[in-house]
Amino acid sequence: MAEARYIISDASKQLDVEPHVLRYWEEELELNIPRNELGHRYFRAEDLNILKSVKKLKEQGLQLKAIKMMLPGILEEDKLCEEEDTPKQEIQEVSKAVPMEVSGSGSSKVQQFQEFLQCVLEDTLKENNQILKEQLTKEVSSEVRFLLEEREEKEEKRYKKLDETIREMQKMRQETATSSNRRFFKSKKSKG
Repeated sequence: MAEARYIISDASKQLDVEPHVLRYWEEELELNIPRNELGHRYFRAEDLNILKSVKKLKEQGLQLKAIKMMLPGILEEDKLCEEEDTPKQEIQEVSKAVPMEVSGSGSSKVQQFQEFLQCVLEDTLKENNQILKEQLTKEVSSEVRFLLEEREEKEEKRYKKLDETIREMQKMRQETATSSNRRFFKSKKSKG
């Protein structure tokens, strides 16, 4: 029996996500999605199962970084379902029905998972803070640069106006001096 293969548009319809989302997940999670001889992606049933798990985790609010770290477990669970020929849904239902141990190795696994989540959250927050810091720095520096340029323009206009005023005053003084010299010489000629 031939293996079912789905092109990206069919896979995106089955998963109810846009094709670009599947390409993005493939890249970010470093999934090994096979390609045909033309280089086009095709999705097998196992690929769709993995992507369904990824979508479910995304809907629960997990970031792709966290999902990428959990991916080996998802792949292992998917292989287990294939090997035992047991539907994945049955395994999940059984695992939900079995209560988690609170003592012994179960609690250490829970603690390890909590520590893992805490590390992922801290890393994410640090990255987001760094990105915000860089964005704020760029915005503030561009605003400061704009304000400085605006201030320089105003000062330049002010100094030009001051320079014009000084030149006008000097010209008026020179004209006044020239005119008083003429009057002085005219009055001397008329007396002399």
